[in-house]
Amino acid sequence: MEPRWVMSSMATGAVSILTMIIWAKFNLMFLKYFAGILSFLAIIFFVLFIILFILRIIKFPGEVKKDLSHPIAANFFAGIFISAAIIVAAIWNVLEPLWWCHNAVLVSKIFYIIALILGTIIPVLVPFMLTISEKVDSKHAIWIWFLPPVWIFVLVFAWNFMALHGIWQNFIPFISIFYMWMAFILYFLVLSMVYSRLKFHSLPAPEVAPSFVIGLAPIWVSIVALNTFDLVLKKNNIFNWDLNFIHSFVSLFSSMLAWFGFWWFILTILILWYYLVKKSIPYTLGWWALVFPVAAFWIWLKFIVLDLSCTWLCPVILFIWWLSLVLWFIVFYKTLVWIITKKAFERPKVVK
Repeated sequence: MEPRWVMSSMATGAVSILTMIIWAKFNLMFLKYFAGILSFLAIIFFVLFIILFILRIIKFPGEVKKDLSHPIAANFFAGIFISAAIIVAAIWNVLEPLWWCHNAVLVSKIFYIIALILGTIIPVLVPFMLTISEKVDSKHAIWIWFLPPVWIFVLVFAWNFMALHGIWQNFIPFISIFYMWMAFILYFLVLSMVYSRLKFHSLPAPEVAPSFVIGLAPIWVSIVALNTFDLVLKKNNIFNWDLNFIHSFVSLFSSMLAWFGFWWFILTILILWYYLVKKSIPYTLGWWALVFPVAAFWIWLKFIVLDLSCTWLCPVILFIWWLSLVLWFIVFYKTLVWIITKKAFERPKVVK
């Protein structure tokens, strides 16, 4: 029960939020209940993983320590806190509007504390373990390394959703701005290492090919973090900043990130196409990495085109939603099959 398993909760939570957005856009009644079911599934996956992972820590502490110092496996720990933060966002965007979570404040605070406290310790502990490790090489800089900055961005917009509902609204803006810029610095550092790896090393093994899509996630979730922070300031301008300037800056920077995201998206598609044609992509738990960025794509798009007419955008919206949903069902089914056949408990060679 290694950290890779928690990506199922992360992806399911993102698809639930996307489904709720689609319901609000098209008013399809059954979708909001389906979104609620997906949110509960994300919570169940997360709680089940945490229980089994704690048992793993107790029974096999040496294996957990090895994971923390492994140049690839260590980055999957960020998935735990991404999932916790996504669940906070799902509570306020899906379950609370459905009145399916009567203790939304308490539950979101619990997941918030998990994501904040433990999620602050691990990002300090993992770089330390990797620094003193003699196994780290530049060829290990693959797209899984983007998970830590994704975690911070997701944490920020989860906090912002809480602040928009009046929870710790005088405290969250301070911590959001600190973590958000730390995430941008970390993202650009990782991006430089990953791009350098692309230029000077051969492509990684096909088993980790789905992780290429993770490279898109920091772009999408950073746009959500920026725009929700802008909304928080409009509600409670605790810094007494010029809101017109802040809004203009957020809009400009979000557009720049979006165009960069489109370039990175084209590069990702070309690389995955190369894998499919030349090497094939075998199924692993890493396929969950395909679902989360696709769902995150429309979540950020919601902020960019919120005021635009839906006439030309509707087909794009529906295609992205169907794509994320189809991917979720495929990966969910394959994971169940792998659990039954016990293949899911075998690590790919690149993560051993």
